[in-house]
Amino acid sequence: MRLRWTIALAFIALALLQVAVVVPLALRNLSRLLTTQQEARVDQMMVAVDAEAARLREDVRAAMDELAQSQALEDVARDAARAPQPPHVTTAAATLMRPRNLDVLALLDDEGRTLSSGHLPARLGEPDDPLFALTKLSSRQAFSREVELSSPSGLVLAPAIVTARAIDYGDRRVWAIGGVLLDEARAKSLARLTGARVEVHSNGRLVAAAGETPRAPIRRAIGVGSVAEIRLAFSGADLIATRSEVLRAFIVLAALGFLLAIAAGFFISRRVTRPVEALTEAARQIALGTPGVKVPDASASGELKTLIATFNRMTDDLKTATDRLVASERIAAWQEVARRLAHEIKNPLTPIRMSLETLLAASQRGPGDERFMGIFKESANAMLEEVDRLKRIVDEFSQFARLPRPSLVELNLSEAAQQVMSLYAPHDGLRYVAEFEPGLSVMGDRDQLTQILVNLVKNAEEAMAPHGGGTVTVRTFSSGPDAILEVSDTGPGIPAALKERLFEPYVTSKPQGTGLGLAIALRIAQEHEGRLGADDAATSGARSTTGATFRLSLPRLSGR
Repeated sequence: MRLRWTIALAFIALALLQVAVVVPLALRNLSRLLTTQQEARVDQMMVAVDAEAARLREDVRAAMDELAQSQALEDVARDAARAPQPPHVTTAAATLMRPRNLDVLALLDDEGRTLSSGHLPARLGEPDDPLFALTKLSSRQAFSREVELSSPSGLVLAPAIVTARAIDYGDRRVWAIGGVLLDEARAKSLARLTGARVEVHSNGRLVAAAGETPRAPIRRAIGVGSVAEIRLAFSGADLIATRSEVLRAFIVLAALGFLLAIAAGFFISRRVTRPVEALTEAARQIALGTPGVKVPDASASGELKTLIATFNRMTDDLKTATDRLVASERIAAWQEVARRLAHEIKNPLTPIRMSLETLLAASQRGPGDERFMGIFKESANAMLEEVDRLKRIVDEFSQFARLPRPSLVELNLSEAAQQVMSLYAPHDGLRYVAEFEPGLSVMGDRDQLTQILVNLVKNAEEAMAPHGGGTVTVRTFSSGPDAILEVSDTGPGIPAALKERLFEPYVTSKPQGTGLGLAIALRIAQEHEGRLGADDAATSGARSTTGATFRLSLPRLSGR
């Protein structure tokens, strides 16, 4: 993986880690804070409910205190002793309760019998023990009690906040017991105040309710004495909506942060790795044989700038050393070629000189000497043969020195080899076997690759000819990323003395050879970015355990 991608992925991984760790933690803490705030608001509402209940008790107590001191109630106490009682006594409770906003008011004598009842008029003359029990309490506070009310289905019990006051007239005492009901009107009032669902329960019964049932309710309850309980259900919808909004905001922010992290990662990685990639490319070009490559340091800083400066100095030194080495090697190579060429040219000159000296000696005997013509003919033939050999040496050297650059085109190696081998037919004990793998495409110069194949086949023929012939096997096949052209023979193999120097110029085991054929083939292979090698035995396709195998490897076009 490239360094740029490694750094960019590191930024992305860091961003993901932050999102994975920070966002859940932040959401959890925020949710906890929102829940706490919601609970605090509910608690504030419950304080308001407590205050409303206390106000209700205070209103009842104040109303009954005012009633106990009123002239109207004193008149009722006075007239209640008369027999028969005046009519206004029996209706007094209903008259007295309405202006004081009381829901319950009963006037009882000192024995607990009902003189007048505003909430239950039918109880005249009957005892009302639950209410009369309040007269036994010394406290003037308001208490919760269940009182009887009339309904279409009969008498029902309803919770109320009530208190008792005594009115004395002479030796007679009248009790006024009044208060307010915890009914639907009170529930609606609390629902308006708190925005909650309000239910009033008494002894396990639902006696009043107001408000809509909320989503995700937060429930609270407050007791009203020992007979009633007010239950409130506050809506948690706002909390859910806030959580959803916050979650969406966090997701959007996390996504934006993630995208910014990706952009920053790519920007920073590109800025950081651009000098490194330039160094890598320069090193690759140097490895491919291009010395003196310079790396610009405009985008580098710090240690990278120092590294690039050092690298550029190193490539300058390397180019200088390489140029000197190449010049030295070129001089040494041409010196060796010149030495070998001089040696090869010197060999034919010796028999030419000897032939000329023989002719000169024979000419001194006179033109009539019978031996002169025979010697002349023999010497002329020898000199012509040696001159032809000199011409062949010079021609091959000229070809080696002026080998043109290859003209690379896409070609099918198997088809090119098949066309060449179609020109060969069995003769003089030589047999030819061709095995071609179809579809091997390479970039090459058809003429130069044909020259290699013809040269290798010719070498195989010349190696087997002195031994009565044999088999030449030509194969093409793929091996990994390479296309292989292989020529095998069943001859005597490669002489041990020549194995290490087989592809050097003027190295040959054939009496009439120049030693340039394999050198030219190797140079063509190298200029095709390929390799040419030789094995001692035909182990990769030929059926003989003797002979030699020459193998040309060329880069195969991908997908072909």
